[in-house]
Amino acid sequence: MDDFMDDNGFVFTLDAVLALVIVFIALAAVASINETPLSSQIRLSHNAQDILETMSAYKKWSEEPSVLQNIANILSTHNNDQSGIKEAGQVAGIYLNQTLNSTKYNLTEAQLNITIAANADMEEAGDVAVGVKSCDGYIFRLCVWD
Repeated sequence: MDDFMDDNGFVFTLDAVLALVIVFIALAAVASINETPLSSQIRLSHNAQDILETMSAYKKWSEEPSVLQNIANILSTHNNDQSGIKEAGQVAGIYLNQTLNSTKYNLTEAQLNITIAANADMEEAGDVAVGVKSCDGYIFRLCVWD
């Protein structure tokens, strides 16, 4: 009788192990599914807005203005002329290139309709995600795409 009980215990244990193997295979299959284009677009949209939010808060030193305030100050000081746009573009470009890595971007000021910094031409962009942030009377729009 003891051999019969040992065989049953072995069968039940083997059955449980096989069931767990099937569950793990199913979990691995679900986890390996690639993200859909929609979730990629949502990620980009959040990324665009998050970058603008960090630009408005990030300060290299506590007494300095934020990156976005610095850009607004440069534009204001130069009365929105080409030299101010170029200087503001350098400040924005340094931050955006470090932060966005290989993501393409275009930072514009919406009211003046000027491009401050860009690392690619928007005409070749497919799906574009947009973030908007106001700072010191300027409305900055950041477009990002893959």
